[in-house]
Amino acid sequence: MKKKLLAITLCLTMILTAAVLTSCGSEEENEPEEVVTLKVGMIGKDIKTACIIMAKELGYFEEAGVNVEFEKVNSLPDGLTAVSMEKLDILPYGVIPSCSFISQGTDVVVFGGTISEGSEGVTKTEARYTELADFEGKKIACFRMETGHMVLKGLLREAGVKADFVYMDSQQSIVEAVNKGETDIGMVNSGFGYVAEQSGLHVAFQVGDFESDFPCCRQTASRAAVTDKRDALVKFEMAALRAYVTYLNDKETTIKTLAEYSGQDEAYVEAIMYGTDSYDNAMIVSLDPNKKKVSDFYDVMKANGDIDADTEYDINDYIDTSIYEDALQNLIKEGKDKDIYEKLLTEFEANNK
Repeated sequence: MKKKLLAITLCLTMILTAAVLTSCGSEEENEPEEVVTLKVGMIGKDIKTACIIMAKELGYFEEAGVNVEFEKVNSLPDGLTAVSMEKLDILPYGVIPSCSFISQGTDVVVFGGTISEGSEGVTKTEARYTELADFEGKKIACFRMETGHMVLKGLLREAGVKADFVYMDSQQSIVEAVNKGETDIGMVNSGFGYVAEQSGLHVAFQVGDFESDFPCCRQTASRAAVTDKRDALVKFEMAALRAYVTYLNDKETTIKTLAEYSGQDEAYVEAIMYGTDSYDNAMIVSLDPNKKKVSDFYDVMKANGDIDADTEYDINDYIDTSIYEDALQNLIKEGKDKDIYEKLLTEFEANNK
């Protein structure tokens, strides 16, 4: 009898021990995944980074399992410098500093888009520019970090059309120069054509009328972030893509969210994000890295003399399209809004393969 009781006791002890070990193993297996922090450089309250702003404001980053912190930067070169020094993970603005830094050997990586096109030419008269020949002999005010004037300069050079590009320090200075008659055309960006129209100027053309889908802002990351935080970057893109769907399908939420973030009135936000009956917005919201167009733009900068034409650095070695592609594939597998993501995947394959 004692032997029987001992056997039962030993058996129970073994069962309890196994249960405890199994419980410990389950706790380890179910331990929550570490949430990675991504630091994103932001300039003021500019809303052309709309999808990133909405992803943060609407909680999409948190739901995707990535912590995103916005850090203020004073300028695009300052932002790219911070990215290259790994003080920031991402700068989602102008492609110009990305190309410029890469041409000098800085190891940063373009992995997504923000805005395509977006450049407008404003004039004092109600002239319309529909042919490249219309620019012959014109004096054009622009600023160096604006993509459209470089695209236009390249198109005019190829067409043999001579125009004088005059550099100024801000969009406001450009608008003032046009108003004073000091220049024929002012090149502006980020919906500033809408602002210029309020001051009595006219939008005479969009650079997109002559060259479609050229890159304006790209998402650029440090090489270390791409290597060490790749999963977090995929989650970042997934959240931004969810915000893109909100932009497409929920105009009211988009306008309200961006107006509250920027402090701008809702009429302004609607005009530059969607356009109105009287204003044709120039910005195209796109998170696609669009490798082909970025590579084309790099060549334009070389041909224009904006960067060294003989640079040894190939821009294609500094573009990673797989992060955006993986984000799309993950969202397609999840099923919700699958038709939109499948359409974006088709566009991605045309733009990057």
